[in-house]
Amino acid sequence: MNTDEVHEAAAGPLDDPADAAWRVEAASLVLVEMTLNAAAEYSGLSVIQLRVLLAVDRHGPLNLSALATHLTMSISATGRLVTRLDAAGLLTRLLASHSRREVSIDVTPLGHQAIERLRAARRRHIAAALTRLPPATQQTLARTLLEFTAAVQAGDSCGGIGPAVT
Repeated sequence: MNTDEVHEAAAGPLDDPADAAWRVEAASLVLVEMTLNAAAEYSGLSVIQLRVLLAVDRHGPLNLSALATHLTMSISATGRLVTRLDAAGLLTRLLASHSRREVSIDVTPLGHQAIERLRAARRRHIAAALTRLPPATQQTLARTLLEFTAAVQAGDSCGGIGPAVT
C-alpha cells in the first residue's frame, strides 16, 4: 500500500466490517515489516527460528508435540528447529517434572536476551513512526490496539496459536 492509498483509505468511512478488516490488515503488514526489519538488525536467525523462539517464550515451557501444534508444523520439522536453537544456546531441553520420558523445551537466558533485543529494536522502529503522528492520535491508537488485542485473545481467532511475534 503506497502513501496515497493510505491517505485515501483513512479518509473513507468504516461502516463496512470488511473495509475495517482490510485497513487493519494493511496496518498489520506494516508492523510485520517493522518486526522483520528489527530481526534483521540484530540476528542471524531465520524468521521461522524467531517464530519458534517467540512461541516457546509465550507458551513455554512446552513439549515438542505442543510446540509443533502451536506452530502448526510437523513434529520432525519443529524438532530440527529446536535442535538448531538449542545448539545456539537460545533454547534448552529439560526432562519434564511430571514425566521422565517427556522433554520440556524452554528459553534460555541467552534466548531471553535475543528476544529483548528484537523487542527493543521493534519498539525503536514503532516509536520513530509514532513521532509522525499527533500525541492524541498516538494515545488513541495505543488504546485501540489494546482493545483489539484483548478481543483477539478472548476470541482466539488465531487458530489457537496466538500472535506469531510478541
